[in-house]
Amino acid sequence: MKDFIKFIKSLIKRYSVGGFFLTSPQVASVFVGLVTLPIVLANLTVKDYGEFQFIQALQLWMITLTASYITLGARRGIIKGLKGTFLFAFFSRLKLFAILMLLVLLGASFIYYIGFITSSILLIVMGAYLIIGYLPQISYLQFFIAKKQFKNYAIWQIITSVLVSIASAYTAFATHDILIFAYVLFGLTSLMGLAGFFYVIFKNNLYSPYKRGEIDRTCFSYGIKLIPASLISGTSNKITSFIIGPFFGFANLAVFSIALRLEERFRGPTKSLQNLLYSDFVGIEQKELVSKIKMKLMQGLLLSTVFTLICVFLGYLYIDLFLPEAYQGAKLYFLILALGLPAVILQIIMHTILEANLRHRELTALIILPSILKILIIILLGFLFGIIGICFGVVLGYWISLAFYYFLTIKRDLALKLIVKIPLLKKLANF
Repeated sequence: MKDFIKFIKSLIKRYSVGGFFLTSPQVASVFVGLVTLPIVLANLTVKDYGEFQFIQALQLWMITLTASYITLGARRGIIKGLKGTFLFAFFSRLKLFAILMLLVLLGASFIYYIGFITSSILLIVMGAYLIIGYLPQISYLQFFIAKKQFKNYAIWQIITSVLVSIASAYTAFATHDILIFAYVLFGLTSLMGLAGFFYVIFKNNLYSPYKRGEIDRTCFSYGIKLIPASLISGTSNKITSFIIGPFFGFANLAVFSIALRLEERFRGPTKSLQNLLYSDFVGIEQKELVSKIKMKLMQGLLLSTVFTLICVFLGYLYIDLFLPEAYQGAKLYFLILALGLPAVILQIIMHTILEANLRHRELTALIILPSILKILIIILLGFLFGIIGICFGVVLGYWISLAFYYFLTIKRDLALKLIVKIPLLKKLANF
């Protein structure tokens, strides 16, 4: 117990300041989101909200086609002083987003033709947001992380989350219209994303180093090589929505999405670990990182379990006290989904080790196989036990993924020997 307390104190001492600025926007977002969510749910029909959640799931899945690891990999170049990497990564992904927008328009036209008018409009609005709002936003936030400008990161994130949440909740209350709600939500988010993007460019004079060619171009090949892994991972993360919406109805998807959203909200602040540790990990050899993580693994598991128990209590209480009767079924779904939180937290740390060293081979291999297994498990358990089975499938997927991360970091040499023996993984990982 003394070692555990010492471990906690050392974390607080080293990361308290940066951790505060990184987690504060997440905490603010969770708080504002939890306050405004009951207002949104009470003023939109369950079916409309479920349809909106389906479009959002589709949005996150489509992002995987745009090589998101290009933006993440650009942080390494920025940290090393090659600031032109910021715009290089942005323009590289912008071309992919433009192609994606054409696919969105074609898909929306088809959906409109077969009679799903609301979904087609939501799809077009979402597609426009991806180019105008999402890409600028994710780009400038990663610049803040790379430069350890955690205070700026917190300020922009808090302003965006508070403004968008309050405005969209008021829109739902005033109009009861899912389309106007979507216009306000995506529109304000886009405006804030553009504002932050241009602030970073002009504040740091980023065009000049881009023009001079001060660029780490490896982020592009790194991102492209990880598209297959990202696509499969994205499919595994959103397969629940793709199954529940069409086969169980959008009303059931709305209820399930509340449980999933709460689980994501509670583990949201833990994602700050990745941003907090990334810059430090870039400057340390992977073997040294692995050695340090290995010694603290059990302590991390204990800490994440305590955190999970707190989240379970608060989440269950929140649904019971504040959400409309139509959404009370989310309590059971949430309790099941929360069982995967410890695995997610530990996985984030191991993922950061590989990402900080641009280990695309290991990342590709460990993402593909557990994601495929997760998809198969969710489909099987969903077919046998319905939405409850899907929830357990998600949890099993988390723990399976953690096991793969463990072998590809702590037991890396053994894992690589096994990967070489599997032709598909060897080919995808470019061994």
